[in-house]
Amino acid sequence: MPKKECEEALDRLFEYMDHELPEDQLQRIGAHLKDCPPCEAEHRINEKIKHLVARTGGEVAPEALRDRILVTLQHARGDAAPDC
Repeated sequence: MPKKECEEALDRLFEYMDHELPEDQLQRIGAHLKDCPPCEAEHRINEKIKHLVARTGGEVAPEALRDRILVTLQHARGDAAPDC
C-alpha cells in the first residue's frame, strides 16, 4: 500500500467511523481498509474502543483528553512528529 493512502485513511479514521465524510471519501477509505490489513487492524481497534466508550453511558471525554489519546496512539504507531 502506498504510504500516502495509509496516512489519509488513518488521519480520517474517526470521521470515517462516524460517517462524517462525503460519500466518495467514505468509499475510498472503506476500500483501502479492505485492502490494507494494518489499517483495518487500526480500524477494528478503534471500533472496539468506540463500542466500549458507548457502553459507559455516552459521556463525552474532554477535548484535551482526546488530544492526549490521539498523540499516544500516534506514538504507538511510530508516526508522531519528531518534536512531540
